[in-house]
Amino acid sequence: MANSAGVRQDKVRYFVADLEAAVGTFEYVAELTGVSPTPTGSELRIPARGESRLAATDAEMISNAEAIDGLAGSIASTRGAIGMGGTLVTELRADGPTIVFPWHVKTLLASGFEASAYADPALTLIPSTKALTAWASETGGIKSPASCSIVEAMIDNHTKDEWTGAMGAVLATKINLATNGLVTYESTITGQVANDILTNVAPTSLSGFGGIPTNQGTDPIVVKGAALVIKYIDDDSPSGVVITPDRFRNLEIDLAPNIVRVEDPTAANGFAVSPVFYDGAIGVNLQFADSSDYDNSVTGGTIMAGFKSGRGFLSIELTLTLNDAISANQTIKYTLPSVQYDAVREDAEGARAFTFTGSAVRTNRGSATSPMTVVYTHGTA
Repeated sequence: MANSAGVRQDKVRYFVADLEAAVGTFEYVAELTGVSPTPTGSELRIPARGESRLAATDAEMISNAEAIDGLAGSIASTRGAIGMGGTLVTELRADGPTIVFPWHVKTLLASGFEASAYADPALTLIPSTKALTAWASETGGIKSPASCSIVEAMIDNHTKDEWTGAMGAVLATKINLATNGLVTYESTITGQVANDILTNVAPTSLSGFGGIPTNQGTDPIVVKGAALVIKYIDDDSPSGVVITPDRFRNLEIDLAPNIVRVEDPTAANGFAVSPVFYDGAIGVNLQFADSSDYDNSVTGGTIMAGFKSGRGFLSIELTLTLNDAISANQTIKYTLPSVQYDAVREDAEGARAFTFTGSAVRTNRGSATSPMTVVYTHGTA
């Protein structure tokens, strides 16, 4: 029952986000912070999940407790730097075949990936060593990593709506690919306070702020009917042997970039835009059952021996079809060519199953092969 005394309520809540045309500059100044804010409805409303939240974070309180002035009691602390953070969980969905950079692709770009190649309709993304750059256009091509602006909009009574924003945000993303489950991108946000505003009561209705993309799929993608190729690779057989695992499940890819807060005395809230570094390994967790159907040269014992010797690797290729109602299908392919792993074998739902905890690595020093590649094919109408 609504509270007529004026208690604030989230009657509707949603997220709007996009990459930034200028790194660290809030994308929605005119729509939200201008003298006469003018939401257009063309802003990108993203397919967020309920656990998504924006909140002030990394707030530094500078103690003044030891100061004395001859009066009773200690003196109040002083606010230091403050940033914006939180969690953003979004669903993988299909998009129109002319959309080269839907939100799931932009999530990777904001997570320190780059678009290393584009040959219509296929866009290739890999972990990047490049600096963040301004987002120039939606035209397919080679793109560097970019920062993003994020807004959490809370519709109250259409006259006193609220919003919380982050600018200059970069993401540390985990890709969840649970068999028979939704594909979600779970991102930890490291950003700045948008225009020095922590939470703002909008001077106008936000019901017209942000719109669902016209060509976005109505349903999230479920990991079923997927094309899966797993190879066991040993130093003695670098080409790998294809195995067909039973009960493959719970593939989790933790991109795990290195993101640190950068102190900046010239910034209004004390922090600069944080860079994104891939100076460590991408984490991989997965599980599949032990089976008698492996190739003669690969058995459960071989897999365990490969872990114990340090010479065994897994190669994983998972391809999902997002939209098959077009002349050339829309797909996304995750490739981890060399996963060095730890493994345990234990009972799991009536089967002896391997549980792998691994790292996606390059096998040799100086190797140009990416430890992970994502190929998004947007399809042809």
